[in-house]
Amino acid sequence: MNIFETKINYIISTITAILSAILGDFWFLFVFLLGLNVIDYITGIMKARYLKKESSRRAMKGFIKKFLIWCLVAMGFGLGIAFEKIGNIIGINLHIMLAIGWFILAHCIINEFRSILENMVELDKGYLVPKWLIKGLEVTNKLIDKKIDNAVDKFNKDK
Repeated sequence: MNIFETKINYIISTITAILSAILGDFWFLFVFLLGLNVIDYITGIMKARYLKKESSRRAMKGFIKKFLIWCLVAMGFGLGIAFEKIGNIIGINLHIMLAIGWFILAHCIINEFRSILENMVELDKGYLVPKWLIKGLEVTNKLIDKKIDNAVDKFNKDK
């Protein structure tokens, strides 16, 4: 390995170690969501240019939307961790509450992916994106929503 490759390896290793330390074993899911955020933002700008609907207000709205997605994910995990800690204090196992963050993360990943596909459909008039992929994401989103609804119903019955 030459010096350049060695430095690149050090940089990648450092970034991976930092992300693992901050985000845990599943850091790549958060990086995946960030990548989808960037791709969605770029394809949204491309779509606006293509449709001649460019606007700094719309671009700012898109950026704020991405920021709010991350706020939602952080609040979901924060809420789950808070309930788990409260459960430990009062002697109730509330570890399941961590699932809130994971459900929110999964929902955000699906929505970002769908948004990218919608942008692509607008850009190419629907020829590039297979219809089954769009339908599959809709079904997946409905399954996640149903799972959450079932968990809420079960929780309400246990009261």
